[in-house]
Formats: sequence, structure tokens, C-alpha cells
Amino acid sequence: MVALTAENRNRILKLLGLQPVGEVWGVGRRLTEKLNALGINTALQLAQANTAFIRKNFSVILERTVRELNGESCISLEEAPPAKQQIVCSRSFGERITDKDAMHQAVVQYAERAAEKLRGELQYCRQVTTFVRTSPLQ
Repeated sequence: MVALTAENRNRILKLLGLQPVGEVWGVGRRLTEKLNALGINTALQLAQANTAFIRKNFSVILERTVRELNGESCISLEEAPPAKQQIVCSRSFGERITDKDAMHQAVVQYAERAAEKLRGELQYCRQVTTFVRTSPLQ
């Protein structure tokens, strides 16, 4: 792994020239073969490739990789993931449940699990919804 910073451009170019294109994140074996056939064998050669050509012949993802290799940030980094809007704890039973107490116990167990997840994210909720349905296959 190579960390790219704008501090020393010459060193970055030298390191990119030593890195095989297949070592670039997101460039797999088949993509490496296609790039090699075009004479793109190193990360430096990929960085120097025409972005319009890369997008037209490969993908927007590879185009973004080329831009990233050139120091242009294309992927935003989040310090913390956003809070979830919902938490789901569900269960499918292997056999039909007809006992009210068994169903109550299962609902309580999954409500507890949802509460654990909620506490784990240091969140709160305004609403809890529970539903039970029979199998659509029966």
C-alpha cells in the first residue's frame, strides 16, 4: 500500500512507476490483462492514461481510480458512519408456531436484540413496530 500525498510529487511518481498496475486497489486480474494489452503495466502508466479513454473503454470506477492516482479526491471519507434510520431484527421459524406464549417469547427476544443494537449505537427511537405473518407458501 502506498499513501499518496502532494508533499513530494517526484517521489510519488517514482513509487507509482515501481508499482505493477495489478497492485492498484480495484484492478483485478482480468482488468490487469486488458490494461497490459494496451501497454499500461504500472500504476504510473495508469495515472498518465487519458481519463476519457479509460471511462469510455473501461468504467467510471477505473476513471475515478486514475483521478485518485493523480491526487484528485473522488471518494469522500466519513469520520463516522451516519446513524441508522431503522434497526430490523427478524426471524423465520422452521415450523409453524401456534402457541401464544412461544410467539410472545420470540417477540420479546427480538425486541431485546433490537434494543441492544440501539444502545450499541448510542441512539434512541420514537417508535417500535412488531408484526407477525404466516408463510406466503402455505
